Amino acid sequence: MSVLDELVSGAVEDARAREKVVPLDEVKRRAAQAAAPIDASQWLKRPDGIPVIAEIKRASPSKGHLSDIPDPAALAREYEQGGASAISVLTEGRRFLGSLGDFDKVRAAVHIPVLRKDFIV
Repeated sequence: MSVLDELVSGAVEDARAREKVVPLDEVKRRAAQAAAPIDASQWLKRPDGIPVIAEIKRASPSKGHLSDIPDPAALAREYEQGGASAISVLTEGRRFLGSLGDFDKVRAAVHIPVLRKDFIV
């Protein structure tokens, strides 16, 4: 099985597990009630410098372990204070060691767009 096959298989398994905890109808209800997302394209077009998308990433399939990130919210605040236009958060858990919890913590900590980076099926 290739790395991509493993990632897709894991994404399917994760989606099924999440749906057992929070059914799709509940996800849709929460999405309908959520605040409007920040328009990342507008932040990336700002005239005040070069737009940078900072990334929160603990590991990758090709490089293995990259960094211990005990507090993704604190790192996100540092990125924002450093001038990042947006933050990308790896949420895939098997190979990238991320989580939806990381995404939620980052989103609550900053006022710039937060992008989820994962394999979605």
